[in-house]
Amino acid sequence: MKKILYISIILIVASCSKFLEPQSQTEYVPRDINALSELLIGEAYLDPTNTAFSAFGYNEILTDDWACTIENCVNTNNESRYTKYKAIFAWHPDMFKLSNDLGVYYNIWKTYYEYILGCNAVLDYLDKVEGSIDEKNYVKGQALALRSFYYFNLVNLFGEPYNYNKKALGVPLKLNSNLDVNYPSRATVEEVYTQMVKDLNEAEAAFSLLPNNKQFIKDGRVTMPMIQLMQARVALFMEDYDKVITYGNKVINEWGLKLLDLNSFVSTPAQPYYSFTNYSNPEAIWLFGCSQDMYKFTTEYIYKLPNSTSQTRRMFNASPSLLNSFETSDLRKNNYILKESTTVSNYVPAGKLPVGTTYLALSTEFGRAFRLSEAYVMLAEAYYMKNRPQDAVTILESLRIKRFNSNSGNEYKVPSGSETGTALYNFIKSERRREMCFEGLRWYDLRRWGMESFSREWKEEGVVVATFTMEKNDPAYTLPIPFDVIDLNPNLVQNKLSTPKY
Repeated sequence: MKKILYISIILIVASCSKFLEPQSQTEYVPRDINALSELLIGEAYLDPTNTAFSAFGYNEILTDDWACTIENCVNTNNESRYTKYKAIFAWHPDMFKLSNDLGVYYNIWKTYYEYILGCNAVLDYLDKVEGSIDEKNYVKGQALALRSFYYFNLVNLFGEPYNYNKKALGVPLKLNSNLDVNYPSRATVEEVYTQMVKDLNEAEAAFSLLPNNKQFIKDGRVTMPMIQLMQARVALFMEDYDKVITYGNKVINEWGLKLLDLNSFVSTPAQPYYSFTNYSNPEAIWLFGCSQDMYKFTTEYIYKLPNSTSQTRRMFNASPSLLNSFETSDLRKNNYILKESTTVSNYVPAGKLPVGTTYLALSTEFGRAFRLSEAYVMLAEAYYMKNRPQDAVTILESLRIKRFNSNSGNEYKVPSGSETGTALYNFIKSERRREMCFEGLRWYDLRRWGMESFSREWKEEGVVVATFTMEKNDPAYTLPIPFDVIDLNPNLVQNKLSTPKY
């Protein structure tokens, strides 16, 4: 998707800005729905070819799925690399400022509000352009669904978990493209979720008025099953399990989607990993984003040998706790998680991305997909919470049979002793971790599942030099408002900051 050259809607970051205030410089005002649709593509959709920005860069590096390399790399040239990433890895309250000083800061707040501005501009123009009712409903539904998606990510990064403190401050709700006269303050987490639900309901209503053949077009635009999956996702985080069951089943049963059988894929040098971010994937509901955004922080190398720069290793690997959670016959470990290269078998903390023969992410294709399997793991959790353990087991096994080696007999089944009670709930959470690994949801799940304590070891020169511990209900589970955002707006109250861990 290309940015539109004749429309520039820009968020200005300057000392005179208010909340990264939008400034509209319109050389061409859309007159009909086709022009508005182009505006939507150019300004409201995440551009898969834009490698400079980041929306999802911090979603994974903060979690227990990341660990320092398993290699004992010793080289004096590595010191600067350790310094660059230590603050992020340790959830330091000043991590944005510290990483900015070292050139590895991404203003995700700004990114999301730029795309929210694009959604708002489309919605503001909708009644002013010419076009049929169907055409307008199609554009409207997309803009509302995208806006809810962006707010979902914002509030789960910068607000406390909904099920922990929905009255806590979330993020500002910006619902039009007009210039703000006053500095906007933060809405509560509950208010942001209420808006997301409202947007999704209106998006679903708009799409329901479209002909069936226009509700699920596989072209990178929002689809009805994407809206329904977002309905289920938001409901899960709000603990509305009946709604999760309703919408999860809609996604599974109404669109002809099928689970991918991992037994059917054979890796080749030309295609070492399955193309999850392509509509040839029978699970693909919606494709979005830039692959290199999903790959942020994973490509940093350190030198392996003391006196040589000819051998390198990735600074970070997938964590042992994640890797060890896969059973021997589970095909997901080697299909979902990327190796360092064709010659280095260490697992990097990334996966399900379009990659080339060198296993590096491609910037020419979509970076991520909403997949059918998310509906399965959400249903399993909702069934458990509604005291329907057998339904939870059944839905899990219908997923797992497609993920396990077909020659492994009944190994795909939920293990004996884990079919009921707390053991089943723990298994559901572990299964969600395996199935959805490196898709940007693990950090959010750790938050909504009680913000439990976990630790990560920090290595320098091949030696563990520190252990950083996220405490139970640690304030670090909610990211600080970025320094360059809060400095511009006196009404943005900073989150409670954690005590630095080093």
